[in-house]
Formats: sequence, C-alpha cells, structure tokens
Amino acid sequence: MNKIFQSLFILIIPLGNVFAAEKFADSHIHYNWDHRKETSSEEVVEILKQHNVGLTIVAGTPSELALELREKGGDWIIPFFSPYIHELGKRDWYLDEQVVKDAEQGLKDGLYYGIGEVHFMNGFKPKTDNRIFLQLIALAEEYQVPMMIHIDSGNEITFQKLCQANPKLRMIFAHAGGNLRPDHIEKILNSCDNVWVDFAARDPWRYDGISKPDHTLLPEWKKLVLKYPDRFITGTDPVWKVTRWSTWDTDDEGWTHYQKLYDYHWAWLNDLPADVRKKIAWQNTQILLKR
Repeated sequence: MNKIFQSLFILIIPLGNVFAAEKFADSHIHYNWDHRKETSSEEVVEILKQHNVGLTIVAGTPSELALELREKGGDWIIPFFSPYIHELGKRDWYLDEQVVKDAEQGLKDGLYYGIGEVHFMNGFKPKTDNRIFLQLIALAEEYQVPMMIHIDSGNEITFQKLCQANPKLRMIFAHAGGNLRPDHIEKILNSCDNVWVDFAARDPWRYDGISKPDHTLLPEWKKLVLKYPDRFITGTDPVWKVTRWSTWDTDDEGWTHYQKLYDYHWAWLNDLPADVRKKIAWQNTQILLKR
C-alpha cells in the first residue's frame, strides 16, 4: 500500500451528532490518467469503501478510466462518459467527431450512465452552442441519461439558457457554478426543475465561497439549501491540480487528499436537519440516477 492509507482514519469518529460512517453518495469524482500514476484503481475503490461511499458518479480522462473503477469496485460506481477521450482531450474535444461516436457506442452498449463532466468558461472556446456539445445533449436525451456540466461564469445566464432549452434533460450544475452566489443559483432552481446543483469543489482549498471558518454553510447558502432540499447533491471532486498551476506536468495526488475533502463536506452536512442531510448526502443522487 502507498502513502494514501497512512492518512485514512477509522470511520467511527463522530462529526457532531452524526457518524462519519453514515452512507454517502459521492456525486462527483474523477479518475484521470494523472491520478492513475499516483493512485491505482484498486486503491481508489478501497478509499471509497473505507468512507462508506455506497454510490458515486465518476468521470475519467481518458473516459474509459471510469469503466476501470467500476470493474474493480462494482455497480455502485456509476461511470459517466467524458468527452475527454485522450489525455489532453479537454483541449480539443469540441472539434473531434470521434467524441460523439464514442459516446453513442458507450451509451448503446450500456457502459456509461451519463455524460460529463463537460467544461465551459465564458469568454473562451468552446461555447455551449458548439455542435459536438449539442450532439452530446441529443444523445443524453435519446438514452435518457443525465449530464454533468461545469460553467464558469459571472452569473447564471449561460446555464439558465441551457437548462431552459433542454427541459427533458436531467442536468447536474457542477460546483454550484464555481463562484456564483445563492441568488444566481436560486434563479436556476426556480426556472429549471430538471437541474440538480452539485456542491463539489466548493471547499476552502479550491472554489470555497459557501462556508464559514468552521466549514458550516454561510447563512445565505444554508437558507437556499433548506428551501430546496431536493435539488442539491455533493461530492469530493478529488482533482488537486486545479489551483497548483506550476505543477501541471506532474501526477495528480488528489486522492491522497480524500479524507480532508470528505470531512469538509460532512462538516456542513452535519449542520443541517437530519432529513435534509440524508437527502443531500444520499437520496437526491439516487433520484437523479433513477436507482
């Protein structure tokens, strides 16, 4: 075993009035080529089991790495088709017709249960009207699977237009839109009942912006979650190089930080009423995935 397991804790330590071993749906993880060099698929599966993860959504780069996790772990690991079909696929996926061909074949064969994570940043290519992306939306609707979409923007407008244009498509709004405020998110929730908001990566080491120093939700975020308890999910998103710009040429040690990310999410979940906590930590993801 490598250094990961030296940092794992026995999960009987209570977090407030809730045990950390309460069942958890980690609704946003990745297993990428640069993770694989640091952490084997067997080790990732063991980490998830150690933390009582009973359901997880995984995207890989290349996309077939998500299938490797399911093969090692079982049917509680839910692979999404990533349009990043080679190691540097995030750079050119929107120009590559093979992405659509691979997505269609993978969905047809029952290998993938969703599409994503697909990234957009306002002011940069691609745009959400890109023909490859529109074909992926059509496939998601045809095969009735959800899509995980990441849009970094200064407001809710881009995502809101997208969800309103595709009302039959179940959408996960990754990272609660990055740096968006609760009023932005509420506009989306009000106008699109086909959207689940994902709190992954909204932690003090990456996006943040949702929590107080004790890692419980800021009042305006907590108020929104309590108002829409059926519309939020969360996950650890153990990709670490997003803020370490000088080390893109090294392996991603994100899985070695899993305990810290997991504890962070349980800190704010544990501050919610029990019924709301259970919905966000487990039940809403089951409903989203129709399991």
